[in-house]
Amino acid sequence: MRVAAFVLVVALVLGLPAHASASPPRTHRPARTAHVDKGDKRTPNACLHPQVEIVAPSETATLALTRCDGRPAPLAVDQVSILARPGSAVRPKQPVEVLARTHGADVAPGVRRIDPGLVERLSLAVEHFRKDAAPARVQLVSGYRPRSAGSYHQAGKALDFRIDGVTNEALVAFCKTLPDTGCGYYPNSLFVHMDVRAPGAGHIAWIDASRPGEHPRYVSSWPPPPAEAATSSPPPLPAPEPAPERDLGRPRRDVHPYFF
Repeated sequence: MRVAAFVLVVALVLGLPAHASASPPRTHRPARTAHVDKGDKRTPNACLHPQVEIVAPSETATLALTRCDGRPAPLAVDQVSILARPGSAVRPKQPVEVLARTHGADVAPGVRRIDPGLVERLSLAVEHFRKDAAPARVQLVSGYRPRSAGSYHQAGKALDFRIDGVTNEALVAFCKTLPDTGCGYYPNSLFVHMDVRAPGAGHIAWIDASRPGEHPRYVSSWPPPPAEAATSSPPPLPAPEPAPERDLGRPRRDVHPYFF
């Protein structure tokens, strides 16, 4: 005890630490935080519905229309807008990835950006009739029509189309189950009309018994009652739109009012 007390007194006098540390002093380092990549909403790894082949009057494309939650797939609105462009508009030369960066009414000159709700409705129809392991094909008859004044086509909110393997009667019947949607049945033509209505509009449907090249002839049912079947001759058709210079010398496919 006397030896220990003597050592403690000497240490105090000389200013030495009473105990020596065998290890160097520790320095404080900030804790590292693991970085979790949540993924880009536009990446192709997002959950998407199976692809659909869309056959337009001038070209064909295969793409996914919507994500698994029903929202439009990345680039789908712009891709369908290009396919639904009028016959007078040339295909944009820029890649769709570049065109999608612009925000506004038009994807490119003469190419109206269609309503995203139209892509969602089209996807609902495709998925409703899709058969297992069978690729779906949509025949796009008409989309954006800039000279159809006052129509949903002029606003980029309507498509005329059919689905391979599906009758137009079945297609329009499904269309009429969609809220805030306009559904047109054309028994004497080869397509169904579908458009996007304002929220709260409900279900809107009609039957147009006119043939290609005729003015609309609406009936309450099909086949129509005898009184509705006896109609007067339609008024003369307006002059057709002139073909753009690039189409001169070859037949055009948009030769009746239902096309562009």
